[in-house]
Amino acid sequence: MQFDVDLYARSQANLRLLKSRLPTGSVEDLAREVLIRLNRPAAQKLAQNPDTDRIEAFCEALLSDDDQAGAMFIQEVRRAGASVEVIYLRYLADAACQLGRWWDEDRVSFAEVTRGTSRLYAIMHAMRHQVPITAPVTSKSAHFVSVPGETHTLGVRMAADLFRRDGWDVTLLLGKTHDEIVEEIGQSQAIVIGMSAAGGHALDALSRLVVALRLEKPDAALFVSGQILETDAETVSLLDIDGMAHDFETAQALIECHWDNVSARRNSLF
Repeated sequence: MQFDVDLYARSQANLRLLKSRLPTGSVEDLAREVLIRLNRPAAQKLAQNPDTDRIEAFCEALLSDDDQAGAMFIQEVRRAGASVEVIYLRYLADAACQLGRWWDEDRVSFAEVTRGTSRLYAIMHAMRHQVPITAPVTSKSAHFVSVPGETHTLGVRMAADLFRRDGWDVTLLLGKTHDEIVEEIGQSQAIVIGMSAAGGHALDALSRLVVALRLEKPDAALFVSGQILETDAETVSLLDIDGMAHDFETAQALIECHWDNVSARRNSLF
């Protein structure tokens, strides 16, 4: 499977538009989220290491005026035989570490590092369907989450109860911090994640959570519901999520359809 150039371009365009609608502090939070999540300890487990010059060349491509340079660099690495794991855990992770170091040392500006992290995220997003499937689906399971800081949780509680009635094993995460949610889901086998937000006030927290979960669980499908879709549906759609549901029936149809597709794909491999 080749690098999805169209998905990369769409992710880039959506990220630029999203950032134009968020305050500067929130944009900085998204940049740091990318650097933190990509530069995690798991990146030290592979023996195949691109040398420092290669990583610096990749970083320069990410920061260049050419919107496609970083993506083309990774496409060449992929064509040369590098696995998805090596690209994720060595190239992307090492580049995140290098960009973070340059930012801390004031070698790159805020505008440059947000440009570079946006491109890193878009590259990752364009490759998410290449992440290997490691186990067959055995039971319907999902995580339903209220975004950090959200106090209106009746809707997500009701949705969890209704899905459980239909045979789903639903883990409900309420009143958790951003890091607690990401850590718990990151350590789980979750491939369906439903997020609830009650209005535009939750947009910053939702954006940061989506970015973090895309990086921690690239094989998971992300769905959003709640009152935020009545006020900010267009902005939420820029997050490149897998579905938006204004009501329970829509959420049920979207998630059941996704589960059937993933189950068929996984079970055909085992």
